[in-house]
Amino acid sequence: MNQSTRLFKVDQWRRNVSRAGCMINTVSFLKEIFRKNGDHLFSLLDVDVEAPEGYRLPHIVFIRGHAVVVVPLLVNRDNGEERFLMVRQRRIGNGRSCLEFPAGMIDRPDDDPADVAVRELFEETGLGSIREELVRLAAQPLYSSAGASDEAVFFFGCVKQLPGDEFTAFHHRAGGNDAENEHIAVDLLTREEAEPQLTSIQARLGLYLFESYRGNKMLFVPPPPPH
Repeated sequence: MNQSTRLFKVDQWRRNVSRAGCMINTVSFLKEIFRKNGDHLFSLLDVDVEAPEGYRLPHIVFIRGHAVVVVPLLVNRDNGEERFLMVRQRRIGNGRSCLEFPAGMIDRPDDDPADVAVRELFEETGLGSIREELVRLAAQPLYSSAGASDEAVFFFGCVKQLPGDEFTAFHHRAGGNDAENEHIAVDLLTREEAEPQLTSIQARLGLYLFESYRGNKMLFVPPPPPH
């Protein structure tokens, strides 16, 4: 067990709840799950938390920690063709092959969201990038299901111009991390091609945030410097 990561996500949840004005009275661990390397993955907690208004919140919380989603748009330098770089992988939650954007979890205390985004983008698609090429699509991380989970998602975007042969090489490329049972197919799609296939809220939101940026670049902010 990696003790340096064991309580990172739980402590992060504690800080966020306390900053919101709530009083955490008790925390009991119902279940903890770790990766093969010992890093903490998930916790299920039974808690006693009092809202500033004086009532108690629901007592079960699933601790996932925060995550990143990257919306990459590739531009063919030879002809100006634009396509979103997306991934397909079968998901345990529904058993289906899901069309998504590259994404990953923030597992360690020293992980910077932008650096995690760069790493996940390369691991899942093979597209190299640097943090200076990323932009934040939302000023704050967005919570996916705060009624039961602590997870909030940092959304990033990037635009990469590539020579025509490099551009087309991403079509149907294989990606992913075998050690984590990731079996990923990479694809290049327009929004019109992708949208009817999307069953992921995060992917739909990523498209919306990216297109909102393109319509109003004031919404697009660079990632903060690393810690």
